[in-house]
Amino acid sequence: MSKEKSLRNRPPVRVFKVLLTVVSLIYAFFFILSLYTFTQIWGPPFHPEIPRFLIMNLSMFMNSVLTGLLYVVIIYQLIRLLGLIINGEPFNQESPKRIRRIAYCTFGMAAINAVAELTRHITMSSSISSKEFWIVIVRFILRAAHTVLLGLGILIIAFVLEVGVRLQQDQSLTI
Repeated sequence: MSKEKSLRNRPPVRVFKVLLTVVSLIYAFFFILSLYTFTQIWGPPFHPEIPRFLIMNLSMFMNSVLTGLLYVVIIYQLIRLLGLIINGEPFNQESPKRIRRIAYCTFGMAAINAVAELTRHITMSSSISSKEFWIVIVRFILRAAHTVLLGLGILIIAFVLEVGVRLQQDQSLTI
């Protein structure tokens, strides 16, 4: 039995592959649903509050569609990483690059969510008090900080994996 077949038939790899497929299908459903909802909410071109209405729709577009595209890239990178693991090459030179791309997508999601939330709160600022507005801004900053910290953690994992790849290459050259 070859190493490739033994890795492909390991229960954790099969479970991860099934979970990734199910999550990507569920995400695709909700992504298509958000695109449909966005087109339904866009409304007539001559709305009485056209500037505020457009900004709210732009905020929703950024939160659902642009972030959705980054999720698609992340799922694609995870599928490619799973392919490397199945082939028995987890310490390949491609692994740190793919993990780094996932981290960059996470930073992109933090930036897109920050801009979208900020535009949404600015358009709503006339209807809430200044104290409530600052509470909303602080919550928004904390959520953005969580996403940035997640991205930094993923970058650290990519760096450690890159060092592991170099060590494995050096070991294979010395033997």
